[in-house]
Amino acid sequence: MKSLRVSASTQLMRVVCVSVLMLTFSGCASLTRASDSGVRERGRGDDSVVHADLIRGMLAKQQYYAALAHVEDQKRSSGATRELKLLEAEARRNLGQSVQAEILYKELLSTDFRADAEHGLGLLYAKRDIKVAVQHLRLAVQRRPTEVTFRNDLGYALMVSGRYKEALPELATAVELDQNNQLSRNNLITLLLLTKDETRAKQIARNSGVSDDELAGLRRKAQTLMKPR
Repeated sequence: MKSLRVSASTQLMRVVCVSVLMLTFSGCASLTRASDSGVRERGRGDDSVVHADLIRGMLAKQQYYAALAHVEDQKRSSGATRELKLLEAEARRNLGQSVQAEILYKELLSTDFRADAEHGLGLLYAKRDIKVAVQHLRLAVQRRPTEVTFRNDLGYALMVSGRYKEALPELATAVELDQNNQLSRNNLITLLLLTKDETRAKQIARNSGVSDDELAGLRRKAQTLMKPR
């Protein structure tokens, strides 16, 4: 076990912070870090924290099978935790193991990880039932209103549903919470183009350094999302 701990610590130093992932449907982001949301489980040793962060790094790099292997290893060595259950659910959702992922998320709904579980369920349902997806994403936002990822994903789900008026405050809030978040910014520009607000769309693009080619790409995306009247 000593060698495993050293190996995990060494690998962790090479892993960058969890970045935005493209999950379930284009325009959505990734799971958030439990340490950022204050949901870290108390009483855990340094090795458990290191290993959880290592698994998050694997998820960020889309190494889902490796992440599952490390989840099983950590459960064997230190026991199952709610955070490990969340990480396992994320990995299984991205591998298309929807049934197993949904079971894990639902087991977390009565815990401190409920917001993350609602978010995961929202992404899980995004392709098969967008209305249910919106319900779960809205619950995630209600439980963690300042989480940029949750706001962006709810806004995007509302936008692809054609609920533009509801999507606007969610995406605008996400952009104002983190003005460096390109995904939220691009989604907001897309929404403004969908609602024919060319002035604001161009203003945000100009202020954010969006190139003409990038803006043209967002315009094409808006056209594909446009709902028939």
